[in-house]
Amino acid sequence: MSITPQMIKELRDETGAGFMDCKQALEQAGGDMEEARKILRQKGAVIATKRASKEVNQGVIAGKVSADGRTGVLIDLRCETDFVARNEEFLALAEELLQAVEAFGQEGQLETLLQQPAPSDSSLTLEKRIELVMGKTGERVALQNYAIARVPEGANGVVDVYIHHNKMVGVMVVLTGSADTETLRQLAHEVAIQIAWSTPTYISKDEIPQEELQKELEIEKQRALNEGKPEQVAENIARGRVQKGYIQKVALLEQPYYRDESKTIGALLKEKGADITVQRFVRLEVGSA
Repeated sequence: MSITPQMIKELRDETGAGFMDCKQALEQAGGDMEEARKILRQKGAVIATKRASKEVNQGVIAGKVSADGRTGVLIDLRCETDFVARNEEFLALAEELLQAVEAFGQEGQLETLLQQPAPSDSSLTLEKRIELVMGKTGERVALQNYAIARVPEGANGVVDVYIHHNKMVGVMVVLTGSADTETLRQLAHEVAIQIAWSTPTYISKDEIPQEELQKELEIEKQRALNEGKPEQVAENIARGRVQKGYIQKVALLEQPYYRDESKTIGALLKEKGADITVQRFVRLEVGSA
């Protein structure tokens, strides 16, 4: 059977694979379109196997918020090079994965998620859909991580997703309180930007494990003693350094607000409403574990 330009175009439009890949698949399949599709999928699987050990230190963080503003989704999609990270096919995959994660609705089940049907083609699992993109790009592609955040049932609140302009960092924040939705939304966005650059570990200082604080106090006390300070003075210095150094670094509410360092994030929230609370935040970054 002769392979016509129309057949190649149809296969390209359907799969997004390159001209020569489609032509060769059709030739190998003797013009059978279904068989050609299988060949292209198999090519992706072969590339996935060959590149399984390759490091994926490039990619994008992508996110979205549901129409009602109460659910957010964040994904960390990786590849090998910055070139592929900017590829339209790769970015389209990221958008498709966001849809799939939102529909799946469960956290901490990456392997199960990857077996769900792909929104663009329900005959493919997400895993196979990713393999197809590997076949087109020639690189390993991996969904490294994902997160879903929701406003607690019955609570007044919002979810905000902030993606840094380089698409390498993304933050999701859940904020609740009796303030109006627009106030909460704007405040959640400010908090998300703060988290993007300040990388806190905890929401408040009360969440920091006591053994962690004690370890930092001992380190700072020893540093003060090494500087020649007396025992009692060294203890006071250590407490001050841990508060201004360590606690402000790891506890979001203790951090100086990036737009006005005279106030903390905790003070900023209280200005807008005494009951406004950060329920949860998630920060994902390409290149981190």
